[in-house]
Amino acid sequence: MFKEIDYILEGQNADRFASLYACNFNNEKTSTAGDTVEYQKANGIKVPKIYWKLTRKAVLTMEWIDGIKLTDEIRLKKASLNRKELIDEGLYCSLRQLLEVGFFHADPHPGNLVATEDGSLAYFDFGMMGDIPRHYRVGLIQVLVHFVNRDSLGLANDFLSLGFIPEGVDLQSVSDALQSSFGDGTRQSQDFQ
Repeated sequence: MFKEIDYILEGQNADRFASLYACNFNNEKTSTAGDTVEYQKANGIKVPKIYWKLTRKAVLTMEWIDGIKLTDEIRLKKASLNRKELIDEGLYCSLRQLLEVGFFHADPHPGNLVATEDGSLAYFDFGMMGDIPRHYRVGLIQVLVHFVNRDSLGLANDFLSLGFIPEGVDLQSVSDALQSSFGDGTRQSQDFQ
């Protein structure tokens, strides 16, 4: 908890997050990771610039970014911003954080995200961040694939390799329990707009 109130560390987290996911502030592209990353960095995610000369362990000084809370549907509509597209942008960025890069914002609630006038999504508060090692990211992707394909034995093996269940557990029993949780396969699609 005390690391969260170290504003030098929080500023470093913000800079690292910006270098991985956000456009920089003169709109020059800085990443070479691929076109989808470039598109997102140029168009979707903003992070306040840290003013290092004015920042200390107990004081974090950063750029002000005006924005509209994602929960304020009236103001979003007045600004001609599509809330669903903004949420999709945040979801895409979150999936990249968790599955592709591994450095993630651990506190992305509505108070830490706003929509900007140009339709970007701005992130704030970089005190709670995390790193997911590559083998866990690969394991989480395998979990998603096995879950979507309703492969309960594959899922049980994934849980074992990720350390979610201990060695020596009967994987067939775990697989059977998972299979029963999938239900009968009849699912109704719902529109959550």
